[in-house]
Parts: sequence; structure tokens; C-alpha cells
Amino acid sequence: MGASASFLGGLMYKYKKLIRIIGGFFIILLGIHLTGLIRIPGLDFEKRIAMEKKPIHFFGTLIIGMAFGAGWTPCIGPLLGSILIIAGSQETVWQGILLLAIYSAGLALPFIVLSIFINFLLVFIKKASKALKYANAVAGILLIIVGLILVSNKLYLFVN
Repeated sequence: MGASASFLGGLMYKYKKLIRIIGGFFIILLGIHLTGLIRIPGLDFEKRIAMEKKPIHFFGTLIIGMAFGAGWTPCIGPLLGSILIIAGSQETVWQGILLLAIYSAGLALPFIVLSIFINFLLVFIKKASKALKYANAVAGILLIIVGLILVSNKLYLFVN
């Protein structure tokens, strides 16, 4: 694996200009899609499981939790892996436990707050959905700007 990573790193370094330009154009394309100027059909879909009856029993709740966890794994994995590496390099087990406890609390806190204010959140989402197209347009414009910065190789202007 180390040799493969070195080989891929060497290739990426050799073609970094081409990768930067292609990546910049790809980001611009995604930004244009997000603004709604041009719609890319392959990006306009979502997958949902339609349930006739909400899973109130234990097994149904377990399945929903597993699906949620599987969906979040790519988001949590790299950060949790980093925390585990840092925790493993601490002088004592208790220091590692403290780091993991802080990570767990930080991960759980938003869910606890959301569960307390769920009714307010549902009303807010219903009202805010009208403004979502404007938020998408702003995010698309930001992506286009980032893509242009990459293509023009001006990223250094934003670094100390």
C-alpha cells in the first residue's frame, strides 16, 4: 500500500497542473448546476426509502439507526480515525479517553439540541424551504469563484 501511495503521489505531483485545471473546471460545472443556470440530469436525483408505516418498534428503530450510521460513515470516518490515532499516541489511557469523550460529546450535542427543538425546527424548515433556491444560487456562485481561482492558479492570494 505504501508503494502504491508513493506511485500515485508521484503521478499527482507530475500532473498537478492538469489536475488543478480539470478540477477547477469540474467545480465550475458543479457551481453552474447549483445556481440552476444549467441542470445536469445525473445530479438531480435522490434516493429515499418510502415507508407506509413508521417504525415505532425496537427493530425498526434499529434499522433506521443503522441506515443513518451507514450514511454518515464517510463523513465521520476520517475525523474519528484521526482522533483515534491521536488518542493512541497519548501518554496515558485516560488522556486518550478524554479526547474520545470530547469527540463523542461534540458529535452528540447537535443531535440532543435538535431533539429538544424538533417542533421549532420542522416549522423553520417549512418556511426556509422557500429560500433554499437562493441559498443554492449563492453556494453555486461561490463554487464558480473557487473553480475560477483554481483554473487561474490564484489560490496563493488567499494564503499568508
